Amino acid sequence: MATEVLVKTEEKRVSPREPLWCLAFVLTAALLLHVCGNVLRPLHTDYGSTWSAYLAEPEDSLDVLFLGSSYAYCDWNPAVMYEASGLTGYVMGGSEQTPGITYWYLREALETQSPSVVVMEATSLFFDRYQNYTQINLGYMPWGLNRVRAILECAEEDKRLGLFWDLYFYHDRWKELGLVDIKKAIFPPGADHLKGHTAVDQVFEGTEGGPFLSGMRQSEEVYQQNLQDFARIAGLCAEKGIDLVVTINPTYSQYTPEVYDRLKADVEANPGVRFFDWSDGFAPAGLDPTRHLYDGGHLNQEGAKIFSAWTGEQLRDLGYEPRVQTEENRRAWEEAAEKWR
Repeated sequence: MATEVLVKTEEKRVSPREPLWCLAFVLTAALLLHVCGNVLRPLHTDYGSTWSAYLAEPEDSLDVLFLGSSYAYCDWNPAVMYEASGLTGYVMGGSEQTPGITYWYLREALETQSPSVVVMEATSLFFDRYQNYTQINLGYMPWGLNRVRAILECAEEDKRLGLFWDLYFYHDRWKELGLVDIKKAIFPPGADHLKGHTAVDQVFEGTEGGPFLSGMRQSEEVYQQNLQDFARIAGLCAEKGIDLVVTINPTYSQYTPEVYDRLKADVEANPGVRFFDWSDGFAPAGLDPTRHLYDGGHLNQEGAKIFSAWTGEQLRDLGYEPRVQTEENRRAWEEAAEKWR
């Protein structure tokens, strides 16, 4: 007699909570890695890329946004400009910052501010496609789509992993950690009197014989790429209704007049852009090259004070007026100006 055996199999049911637990685990791990990266990454309050202090400025409180490389953050002191002109400003630049990175800096900066004018120091248009400080310039940007796109577009391939994952760059700093590293991860630095400026004290002693001139050193291909990135900067300013002023600041590291003439024509080909060649403008600004240069290129802090006050006056002459500030922010700017007296 055949016995029919019925085998019943019970399917394992997946609890609807299991995917949620997996997601929670992944998010918690990502958060912990992010916090560890913030703790291990060194504090950065000067020499450009000072995003924490920038984001601590009250929204829509800045009249002027300065962009560019070290020529921007060494030469312009916004607190001194404020005292001379009443205009508020911030230097959102970076060391050897290329125009491609500057474009993404501008996009990110306009998330919280709506300046009347952007002033860009233009020496970066003569930089190579990649310079020496990509890790710093991009690694301190706030996380978001602008940073991601900047990394994919402007960073060298061998730096992208570390720029997406801070621990790759800074995992071996754990031996150096102190209380200040933990504090800044929990309580990021607030607004300060530097406003993106970096003060340097040295006096350049190589002024005998006058400025040293050079011709165009980069390839035509790279120059054209930089002009394309600049066109995006100009286009973004136009889209937002922001004026764009491009400058070459007083310096002994000059290009020939022919190079600057070409640069002027190329940047002013973008509608609404104004270009000022102040490379040899020491006397009009009240600067003395024997006292006010840090090196062959940058102004020292005393030179920056004079040039910043003069820049504020130039901007007022161009028609830019200070916006109304809250009483609290007005006092903060007065205190910042007082520190530089």
